Amino acid sequence: MVFDNSGNGRQEVSNILKAMRKESPSGTPRSVDVPRVETSNLFPRPDSEQAREFEQLADSLIHLHGGSGGQIVVFSSTASGEGSSYVSFNCARFLTALLDRKVAWVDANIGSPQRRLQTGELGFRDLLVDPARFPDYDTTPEMVVVGSGEQSIKATELLSGPNYPRLLEKFREAFHFTVIDAPAILESADVAHLAEPTLGLVLVVQAKRLKHEVISSGLEKLRNRDVDVLGTVINRRTFSIPDSLYKRM
Repeated sequence: MVFDNSGNGRQEVSNILKAMRKESPSGTPRSVDVPRVETSNLFPRPDSEQAREFEQLADSLIHLHGGSGGQIVVFSSTASGEGSSYVSFNCARFLTALLDRKVAWVDANIGSPQRRLQTGELGFRDLLVDPARFPDYDTTPEMVVVGSGEQSIKATELLSGPNYPRLLEKFREAFHFTVIDAPAILESADVAHLAEPTLGLVLVVQAKRLKHEVISSGLEKLRNRDVDVLGTVINRRTFSIPDSLYKRM
């Protein structure tokens, strides 16, 4: 099941993933070595079936832009609790493995941040206030996790002003791919501000949780703001994504 933004059905697997899947001399398929970052216990680790789905999702995002660097994608859900943070975090882990390049996962859910990442280090809010404080990540592991930060800010004002584009440019220069975890669409007007200047938004929907009309209303709000909705992940989960579907909505 391949994430498809073209509406033309199943796409070919990217050359990067084909290379990763070449058989070894012993005839055993090469496995994807997913990085273990210090915050890997932030969410439950996916089982083997879920890992294959995350691998497909990551590969599909690579396919969207031909593997070129400096890409930024936003993940969100229609309402909170649908697993957007879990999906986006694991997608970033598999992007790191497939690309073998530096990838960032950014907690931009200002209203409901990951508390275990509130460590006193510079976070998204701090960098949004002053993009010039962007750290030197050259010596850090391949996958970098950026917390929300602890500074109180007026998010809408900063996201709609010049600071946010400047910050995104810093991420583009420092990382081959940046994954931004955003608030839920129906609970924050800032999602459109976060997604509009990026490659686009991936919507995470928990199966059978919300009515189609509610989901469509959330998507319409984004499209009215010229946000490119790349596709959807249907999350049949209790904090996991077995049997995920990737499709154009």
